[in-house]
Amino acid sequence: MDFKKYILFSFLIIHLIKCDQFLDKFIRDYFDSIYVYQLVFFGCWDTQEAHNLTKNVMQLDTKISYNEISDDLNLKTILRLNFQQLGVILDYDCPNSDVILDQFSSQLVFNESYYWVLLSKSLAVPRMSLRDLPLSVASEMTLAIREYDTYKLYDVYNPSHRHGGLINITYMGNWTLDNKLINNFAHQYKYSRRQNFNLLPLNFSIVITSEPTPDFETFISTPINRHLDTMSRYNYDIILQLRDFFNFSINLKRDVSWGYVINGSFDGILGDMEKGIVDISASPLQFKPERMEVCEFTVHILDVRTTFFFRHPTKNDLQNGFLKPFDKSLWFIVLSVAGVYWFVLFMTTKAELYVKNSKIPDNSLMSLPATETSLITMAALFQQGASDGPRIISGRIAFLSLFVWTLLLYQFYSATIVGFLLAPPARWITTLKNLTDSSLSCAMEDMPYYRDFFATTDLPLSLELHEKKIKPTKKLPRGSYFQDLDGMRKVRDEGLAFHIDIAKAYKIIQDTFTEDQICELQEIDIREPRNVYVITSRRSPFKKMTTYAVRKMIETGQTHRLKQKWHYRKPICPESHSSKPMPVLMKEFYPALLFLSIGFALSLFIFLAEFIYLAKFDRDINETDNQSITAADQTKEQEIKSVDDHDEPAEHVSA
Repeated sequence: MDFKKYILFSFLIIHLIKCDQFLDKFIRDYFDSIYVYQLVFFGCWDTQEAHNLTKNVMQLDTKISYNEISDDLNLKTILRLNFQQLGVILDYDCPNSDVILDQFSSQLVFNESYYWVLLSKSLAVPRMSLRDLPLSVASEMTLAIREYDTYKLYDVYNPSHRHGGLINITYMGNWTLDNKLINNFAHQYKYSRRQNFNLLPLNFSIVITSEPTPDFETFISTPINRHLDTMSRYNYDIILQLRDFFNFSINLKRDVSWGYVINGSFDGILGDMEKGIVDISASPLQFKPERMEVCEFTVHILDVRTTFFFRHPTKNDLQNGFLKPFDKSLWFIVLSVAGVYWFVLFMTTKAELYVKNSKIPDNSLMSLPATETSLITMAALFQQGASDGPRIISGRIAFLSLFVWTLLLYQFYSATIVGFLLAPPARWITTLKNLTDSSLSCAMEDMPYYRDFFATTDLPLSLELHEKKIKPTKKLPRGSYFQDLDGMRKVRDEGLAFHIDIAKAYKIIQDTFTEDQICELQEIDIREPRNVYVITSRRSPFKKMTTYAVRKMIETGQTHRLKQKWHYRKPICPESHSSKPMPVLMKEFYPALLFLSIGFALSLFIFLAEFIYLAKFDRDINETDNQSITAADQTKEQEIKSVDDHDEPAEHVSA
């Protein structure tokens, strides 16, 4: 008898909650308040009651479908999302209502796409039956308990059932026919009111490439040697702020890689996210299309700038310092004009020889017109005097105009040289192309993402640089990659262009470079600064909560404060440094000494050649003269003897 009464009582309870105008209006008001207009109803009603419900609710252009509770429902098909959000209504007083929740747990996920409403007549909150549902902080579930003509509404969620969280059921308001919907949470953001995780442990992973000192926890949370692993430690400090905001605890794992595709799968942090080991990364990651398959990018927190540092050469090694004042084309014009002047002087000298038939002195302009006019032209170019000059008017006009022209030319030349020495050193290596074509050696910091960059980039200038100066060689089998301290030491002492994160470089420069070396530094980016993000695992329930908290930190200036805490400022070159005199280095002056040495050596060589030639020529002349004198004396003696012989017979005859 008691069993029959229980059945009858259950039937009456079920009947009271079944379709009537009261329930229709509640469903309309509730889902209209959250802007959800596609509904799916699960119940145990007869066909007529289900028809009346769907007809009454759809009067407001809301789509609704009714499904009888059973064990073989394909919820993936029934609850297919044709819109961004779907309302799911479950008559929780039906005998097999738990079947729907169990099937949904095994086939789909309780997330923000599904807005659940559990209808019940029982006055007791079913905490025990709901505690095992795989809910999360992102879940949308409302328990509506009907008490006479009032629906009492409760917000149901679990910070993370997967991590051992506890069910949270909070009274959120009520609905009556007269007062309509009263929602106490209407003006509260969901993640603001759900920010207490009660120290629930969440899984994080961080990449630290340096040796942590004095211990791991102190190293990543305290700004000791903050130039080491700056990006990861800065992001971890943001995670600590996130922890305090939501009151969870951190289960931290140290990793060696951010996540790169190796043999078709990700390693490092992304590999752990793909396996479900890591929820949120404590190291920020750069956006890459292939990474979207395993992670969610939330908020951009930092621009990571990596650049080439090098001490800019004080002078251009590609050009002689004495040729700098004029362009190459202008030098050709100067030589051409000098040639024209020489030709004019030569022609006027020839004309003077033709007009004046006077005696020509030796080693004069008239005796050697081609050589002498060449010397006059060179003397004018080098601001020297001339020992002789034309005598006719046309020649003197050419002579004077040549010297006036070279005087003006010399003024421009010398003024440019002086101005160049007084002006701040010019910097001609300002682009990646200039750096690639220069004589400077290049190297990269030995970090995984630089190798990945060259393996994946399609930037032609970066690939050209890698091909010429970075790729492995016989001397450097692993390529031009150095540790940060070694690379910056080579920048300081050996003239290397080293590519490194500025957060590391500025600290090393500040500690080890002199003022002059700092002022000589030049920076050239190999690419645009990288935007790095806080990331969560794919389809993580913690994505929006992380986005909300980090954006709030940015708006309130907390991330800016943390950036100043972890990043060194750029070392400044004092303004007074530019007023210091610029010394002329020997390598800049050596062309003048080289020309002088060449002229000295050439003149000495010609002198020796002339000495040898003249010595031999004079000996030959002397021998020839002696022979000529001897022959003349012999001839004279013979003549005298023949005369004497001729005179003797005459005397004899006369006698």
